[in-house]
Amino acid sequence: MNKKKKKKKIKIVKPGRNVILDKGYARASCNGRFIVTEEGFFVSEVLEIQGDVDYHTGNIDFPGDVIIYGMVKDGFKVKSGGSVYCQKTLDASEIICRGDLIVNHGIMGKKKGVVKVNGKINAKFIENCYVEAGGSITVSTSILNSIVHSLGEITMGEKGIIVGGKLFAQNGVKTAQIGTRVGPKTEIHCGIDFSIQQKLEWIRDKNIELAIKLQQMNAKIKASATEELKIKLGAVRDRLMKGIHKLNLASSSLVNHLDKDEDAKVVVRKSAYPGVYIEICHISYILAREMHACSFRLDKTIGRVVVESIKSQ
Repeated sequence: MNKKKKKKKIKIVKPGRNVILDKGYARASCNGRFIVTEEGFFVSEVLEIQGDVDYHTGNIDFPGDVIIYGMVKDGFKVKSGGSVYCQKTLDASEIICRGDLIVNHGIMGKKKGVVKVNGKINAKFIENCYVEAGGSITVSTSILNSIVHSLGEITMGEKGIIVGGKLFAQNGVKTAQIGTRVGPKTEIHCGIDFSIQQKLEWIRDKNIELAIKLQQMNAKIKASATEELKIKLGAVRDRLMKGIHKLNLASSSLVNHLDKDEDAKVVVRKSAYPGVYIEICHISYILAREMHACSFRLDKTIGRVVVESIKSQ
């Protein structure tokens, strides 16, 4: 007597979030991470790293948000098309994201780390790092020996200190302390668009390079043995002169947009120490003595940075 063969049920894996069925094919409706579960499959716009970013994960390059539950170890890069959330310390070899950067602990750069963020930054501390943010920067404890740029405001926590390095904050700085009695030089620059300043610095360096080449070309033309060679070298010289002229025009146009916030202030709730350099819209002020509970602002009527007393918070 023949036994009937049992029919096996084939489980249908159903498409889920961010998946579109099109003519018998499933395709993603967004960039992201492809995930398969027992219930189905979907595309996640969030990449979650349960541990550290290290040799187990390699470098991270993801089009959406990235959540890191561990640390980002030294030497590893993270690139995100969205925001980056790091639960622990971030050893910043290279961090680039189009959204925000939120770090529960701190950002350490070991003097070579680079962080570039289109949005805002929120961290416990920043140390020995190069940082750029298109938005505001909030740091609860300290910024130490770092170069930090913000197109918003840099705000420190209740006991926050800034020691060493250079800070560029378009809309001002609020902190408890700047510098120390025996610490490294600390510079605060406010009111300017750092991205425009970087372009102007590039133009300056390129201008110097072309000017040296022009000088060398003039010497070659002077020493040329034939008229034909002089004509050829003269054509090169003309191109160099045109290049310098274009750079000068670009520089003149950019300078008009460099100063963005003449009302930017540096507010120090507790202490600012001698030697601290403060600049607001290219008007400088160097502290000659220790000051307490004060703010620094640009007085446009006299073209000077003035110091005003504030109530200690």
